[in-house]
Amino acid sequence: MKKKIRRVLVPLFFHMNDQSESVAKASGEALLTCADLLKRKELKQLARTKQTRRIGEALLVQDRRRMEEYLHHSLPYLKDAQATLRVEAIRFIGLAARHLRDRNEEELQDMCRALQPLVNDAEPSVRSLATQTLLILAPLQPTSGWSLRRLCWIQWVKGKWQTLEKSGLPGELPGTPTSQKPMAAQHALTQGVLVPKP
Repeated sequence: MKKKIRRVLVPLFFHMNDQSESVAKASGEALLTCADLLKRKELKQLARTKQTRRIGEALLVQDRRRMEEYLHHSLPYLKDAQATLRVEAIRFIGLAARHLRDRNEEELQDMCRALQPLVNDAEPSVRSLATQTLLILAPLQPTSGWSLRRLCWIQWVKGKWQTLEKSGLPGELPGTPTSQKPMAAQHALTQGVLVPKP
């Protein structure tokens, strides 16, 4: 029974941010009941006080053995029709990535691939958070050799740069010579200065 309960923790957590108030409320109550049945006091307290930002962290920290399972449960939510659920999934994946960085390069690569389409999402909050999360997963500072993080970063920058070229460069840094525009745009993206046109 505990195995079945653990399978619904991530979906219940995400649906606490559902656009429908009744679904969000029911999900919170169900998560509270699950935490009680699993005897997880911290999770129960967080669900009771509706601290959704901390619930994701608690799930990952208290149950590290199931982190990859939780990540797989979160992936379908990246394609959900509700932007609030896509945002929650991105946030959760970003949290999980902090714990996976040194353990599982393949899982990190899968997360990058899953997040990349969201950089062009119709919802600005989803686009922004996906971009920020990818920047965290693939640091700007190149490492020696061709690490997975660097390859992920290069692939993402190429896609983002093509998008920016197609839409023009809003927020382009004034006085930037043409030869330095890619570098300036890359810097502006990381600083939150350059925002693509909707």
